[in-house]
Amino acid sequence: MAGLIVVVFAVALLGGTRGQLRKPLLEPKSEDECKHGPYPLIFDNDANCDDMLALLYLAGNPDFDLKAITVEADGMGTPSSGPSNMAAVAALEGKGDVPVAFGHKESLSPINTMPLQWRIEVDAFIEKMYPGGPNGTILEMHPNHLSAMSAPELIVQVLRESRCPVVVLTTGPVMNLVVALDAHPSAAANIKAVFMMGSAYGVPGTNNVYDWQMEFNGVLGSCAEAAFQTYTGLPPPIVESYGKVQVRRGCRGLSMTESGDTECNVFMDVRAWKMTYNFLNKWGHKVYVLAANATINMPVNMATMEEGAASLNNKRLQVFVVELAKAFRGAGETKWWDAHCAVMMAGVLFGIDAAGSGACANWARSKRTSVNTVWRSHLHDGEKLPYGQIKDDPDADAPLVDYCLMGNPTSMQEEYWEKVNNIKSTGRKLTPNDNYVTGVQTTNFLSKDSLVMSS
Repeated sequence: MAGLIVVVFAVALLGGTRGQLRKPLLEPKSEDECKHGPYPLIFDNDANCDDMLALLYLAGNPDFDLKAITVEADGMGTPSSGPSNMAAVAALEGKGDVPVAFGHKESLSPINTMPLQWRIEVDAFIEKMYPGGPNGTILEMHPNHLSAMSAPELIVQVLRESRCPVVVLTTGPVMNLVVALDAHPSAAANIKAVFMMGSAYGVPGTNNVYDWQMEFNGVLGSCAEAAFQTYTGLPPPIVESYGKVQVRRGCRGLSMTESGDTECNVFMDVRAWKMTYNFLNKWGHKVYVLAANATINMPVNMATMEEGAASLNNKRLQVFVVELAKAFRGAGETKWWDAHCAVMMAGVLFGIDAAGSGACANWARSKRTSVNTVWRSHLHDGEKLPYGQIKDDPDADAPLVDYCLMGNPTSMQEEYWEKVNNIKSTGRKLTPNDNYVTGVQTTNFLSKDSLVMSS
């Protein structure tokens, strides 16, 4: 009998599917102890440039206790570099002790991939920041900061072990969160609120999934019939017993530029969004979504980025911010999307939004909405593709969601740069051996005479 008790106790300490030891759960803190923060936070993202901007804000905001950085496998980050990119950025910001984990390997509803060229460019940008790059050592490689757990496993561990309810910020296709909750539904009990970036809800004409995003080297192929495969061009006709069936041209027979009514994060994994809403509805959690239109008046421009960077006390961070902006702007459409969502989140949690001075200027409150999973290749003139639409639906198995439809650029920028400037210098300092000229004033730091920028 004693032997059986020992075995049962040992099994109880095992967490996840790979046998990692899980610490015994501590007694939860009281509601009063938890309500004033800092709030434990999981940041689930797809390792794009705007995710890095969001991470800057989170790292500098003392109201959040960052517990995990989880990277989506079906977003912008490549499997080889996405997690290590975010680990290097986290280390620059003094968050090198935060575990970084890579996500579930593919979309739950694969139909499209992020533009290959964009993914390559993000990796190339980070490599320029490593030792030997044109600006000296801005980032340093930190492979030991990568978790051995998958992103869903890490999410579950944080939810189970946190003594206070956890805030979840997800700025990608949300696959990691839904895989975690699907495997361990009870872990959702310790979620405080979920903040999501995505959807074209509320404002007609805000689709941001375009045909040009699906083209690489002149070849359409990232919205394929079998999206989990990689195509460099259109495959030969599919042979079936009754003849040949041609592959549908464009995005499964459609032009997303003309017919789309969705947003990239939703489009990458429509099923994950639908399932996430279903899970969160069961627990009654509060959900806030930054819709695509909210950031339409917040482009990332060099003047703003250079001004913001010049105000920072961390010189390595100054270089990183300006170079990040240049890399981001080179990809095409460039907005503050994920960083805006992070600032909006803080405003909601700490009452700034309620006072009317938050980063969101217009809310659609308490909306029960459904996520459409129906694809139609033949549409009437002017008709929009249902797939990926999020619309009001009183019968939906979904929580009441507050959608931010319009941003407040002034409030957003003021709050963002104030918190980023809290980041202290970490790691190796810039030296005269780096391509950086010392002895200049901070206001002149970003001039071409004082800093060598990459092209």
